[in-house]
Amino acid sequence: MGRRNSNSLGMGILVVLGLIFWALSEAYHFVQQHGAAIAAFAIVAGAILLIWSIGSRALFSGKAPPPIPAQTERGSTAAPMNRATSKRTPARWVGPSESVVVQGSQIAGGLFYLGDFVQLDDRRTTDQYAINPKLSASAARPDIEGSSMPYWPSYADITPAARKAFINWMAEGRSSRAYGVGHVFLFFYGLEHRAFIDADSSSLPVLIEEVQRLLIVYADNNSFRGYATRFLSYARIAADIPITSPTPSSERAVSSEMDVATRLHLGRALQQKGALGPDDALLWVLAIPDVYLRTPAVRCFDEFGRLFRHRFNERYPNGLALRAAGNIRLSYKAASNAFEVPIAGSHERYPDICQVLGKAQDDLKRMVQECTDELDSFSRFVGRRPDSRESMQAALLLPEPLQRDPANGRIHLFGQKMHRSMGEHKRASTKMRNMLEAAGFDMPANGKVTPGLADQLGSALDRIDIAIEPDRRYGSGVPQLDDQVIIFKADGGGKVDAERPGYRAVKAQVEVAVLAAAADGDASADELKRVVAGVRDAPGLSPIEQARLIAYAATVFNSPPKQDRVMRKLGERSPDERTAIADAALAIIAGNDSVDADEVRFLERLHKALGLPKERVYSALHRSSPQQGADEPVAISQEVRAEGVPIPVSEKPPAALPESTRPEAEATPALTIRIDAARLARTQRETQTVSALLANIFEEDVPSPPEPAAVAPVATGSLDGLDAAHTELVELLEIRGSLPRSEFEQRAKDLKLLPDGAIERINDWAFDQFEEAIIEDGHDVVMIEHIRKRLAELREAA
Repeated sequence: MGRRNSNSLGMGILVVLGLIFWALSEAYHFVQQHGAAIAAFAIVAGAILLIWSIGSRALFSGKAPPPIPAQTERGSTAAPMNRATSKRTPARWVGPSESVVVQGSQIAGGLFYLGDFVQLDDRRTTDQYAINPKLSASAARPDIEGSSMPYWPSYADITPAARKAFINWMAEGRSSRAYGVGHVFLFFYGLEHRAFIDADSSSLPVLIEEVQRLLIVYADNNSFRGYATRFLSYARIAADIPITSPTPSSERAVSSEMDVATRLHLGRALQQKGALGPDDALLWVLAIPDVYLRTPAVRCFDEFGRLFRHRFNERYPNGLALRAAGNIRLSYKAASNAFEVPIAGSHERYPDICQVLGKAQDDLKRMVQECTDELDSFSRFVGRRPDSRESMQAALLLPEPLQRDPANGRIHLFGQKMHRSMGEHKRASTKMRNMLEAAGFDMPANGKVTPGLADQLGSALDRIDIAIEPDRRYGSGVPQLDDQVIIFKADGGGKVDAERPGYRAVKAQVEVAVLAAAADGDASADELKRVVAGVRDAPGLSPIEQARLIAYAATVFNSPPKQDRVMRKLGERSPDERTAIADAALAIIAGNDSVDADEVRFLERLHKALGLPKERVYSALHRSSPQQGADEPVAISQEVRAEGVPIPVSEKPPAALPESTRPEAEATPALTIRIDAARLARTQRETQTVSALLANIFEEDVPSPPEPAAVAPVATGSLDGLDAAHTELVELLEIRGSLPRSEFEQRAKDLKLLPDGAIERINDWAFDQFEEAIIEDGHDVVMIEHIRKRLAELREAA
């Protein structure tokens, strides 16, 4: 039974398999015979199914597919469209007294938009500065520096790490300088929207206060400083808050337009006066976008401003009259670049300085360049010796108007001190050492007064209307530290023409007369009086020439010149001058009660040097007798009255006149010098210093200053390795520390340099000097700080 069942099952399987094979065979033959019809049917059926599917979906949703999201001006999308609009939450303004939680962090102080998007003024929306609490801010390492953030950051588009850092910065009080400025800007964008799109006037004072606070914290960032300053100006205009009038400065933001504070101030000035004064003219020219100050004006801006005002008043004594083509129109363009809106206000009735007609702007630009050029020497001195900025040497390098300006303290104070010391008689006698100390000059390290130092002292005295003798600028030698000098009041320093024949001749007579007085080793007051009398009797001398020669005679009397040098050059004189010189010496010696043998020998030697016969000496001495009462002695000391010598001095010396028109005699006040005969004799015997001599014939050789002590250099070279244009850029960076790239490029172009090439050239030079680059190039062109200090040392060593 079991066997039969097994056979039946096997038979059944065979039958089923046979049927399947038959069916497949029939189907195969059918397809072969009707293949084209089957393919057509399949295509039609597929098309019907596709149409039915699309129609059923449209009917099911009841609306069209969403459009592609549109881009706003800033590159961020309008309100997100990848989900239903009804699900998006318009951002609300969080007030300063609120505290909210965003991504687990509590933020106090508000002043931002919380939500998905904000509405702009033209039916657009933006999510750029809406703080969306739904977006992830989860990151193991927050992007504190903001390195992943683009130039115009958008909260919707930045990375979760950047969002995390931004939220932390907000929660920590928005004051940490550890965070990158991108986080500051992202917050600042919301303040702009509140001030100028929402235009909530009640919020403006709070917004202004917050931006002022941020500006203090992040003022070192040039970009933020520029945008924040502009915001404050426009926000105050919108809030009708007066804007502080700007002041001229060497620091200014690099911008393609004039700052609004300057435009308003100058517009108001034009409306009220129709012209600009020197201060407003300087403010205007410095605010012109294409005006860049060169190194002398930046380094010495105070002096530059005073010089510019002086030159302006010379050129425009009644102010600079201007006419504008239109009035001021303002619009605020957001730092986020999301919007631009017009700003209404009282400024709309002011003339616009940016629309001034004529060439006044070009005239002021030229004046800036001229004033800068005038300050070049002073600037370079200050650059080499910054600690000596207030010294007399520095003051003497200033342009002439500034030297006479009371605002320049050094020369003005020196003048006050000197005029007080001269007293009511307006004259004084002292040592060269005291004069250098009073003027604030450094004492020479080797104890020798150089010609250059003596000339600097003379120039300083010229500025305060004081003359000095001896004065090597008028043919004398260089008085040394312990030599006597005489100063007296004389306009402009008592300038004379040292080469004028009449003046030179009398000066030569003074020199020889002093030698004659010292011939017996005991120069006396009477002999000095006769020398002075000879000067006063000389025809054709102006009062200031008389004053100089008499003061010179009194000083050289203490330190007579060496006979040998004087004698060797007497032969160069004309016959008439030789006779006058010999007569002057004879008058001094013959006027004594008795004639010493040494004096006779001196006269003989003098006549031989002059080419005159010796017999002239003896006959003159026999004919002469001592003069009596040449001049009454005058005392100048209040404590002890002593014999004195009247010295003429002119309060206001007249301009030089032709000899034919000069009066034969002029009445002048007397300058008197106290004479101690014993001291004079002692000084004459002991002194080894060559004193003041005139007219190249008598000029002593001035000892050359010793070689300066070797100074160990701090570097292997100096700025001499750079040309003037590249040096200008280095000096500017040395002063400023850094420049925005755009300003550096403009400065380089002004100096006819390619910016990148200039940086490469300067860095090549720096490698030679310091073995490393001095400039870092980027958004700002920066001078390396430690190299900047070494550069100052290099200048000092040079």
